[in-house]
Amino acid sequence: MYEALTKSFQTMIETALSEINTQIPATVISYDAATNRAVVKPDLPKRVASDESLPAPNIVEVPIVWAASGGGASTLTMPIKPGDGVMLSFQQRSMEGWLSGNKDMPDDPRQFDLSDCVAIPGCQPSGIVADPNDVVLKFNKAELRIKPDGTIVIGNDKGGVTIDGSGNMTLKAQSITVNTPARTFVLENHRHPGVQPGLGTTSTPV
Repeated sequence: MYEALTKSFQTMIETALSEINTQIPATVISYDAATNRAVVKPDLPKRVASDESLPAPNIVEVPIVWAASGGGASTLTMPIKPGDGVMLSFQQRSMEGWLSGNKDMPDDPRQFDLSDCVAIPGCQPSGIVADPNDVVLKFNKAELRIKPDGTIVIGNDKGGVTIDGSGNMTLKAQSITVNTPARTFVLENHRHPGVQPGLGTTSTPV
């Protein structure tokens, strides 16, 4: 009798826990940048009491939480595409009112529900190759790299700018174009008129 009662309590606990969602990896199905909402699908199915697999449903209107944005007037966003991996974090209360700007007590008493989650980008099965020393921001062929000694490197596969820890700048570029309010000119082709050979000094750029 004691064993049967223990098993009964264990089954009750396991059943209750099976309805609590905490965190799970997911894949983006679609994303609306104008509203910062995504349709996502959890990557892992759910095992039901019959030991069968229940495919995860699509979850709509999921806010994307950016790792470094919203402090003061600052934001840092990135393009989200279908197939991107995210980590879903399920909330303790219904988020319907909060998403509309209402911070009152939710009308719906649900907790840790599939429909109440936010998505954190960057969760990939294969992981992301990180630099062990530098802070690196990459997008396609462009890269911003900050080194521990204060050196900043901004560039792509065609060239770039390096500012070392002492403030010295090195520029590598195929062409340099300068825009001024009056005109645009390419430095490689720029010439100063009225210059005579000798020890004189040229005029300012025109």
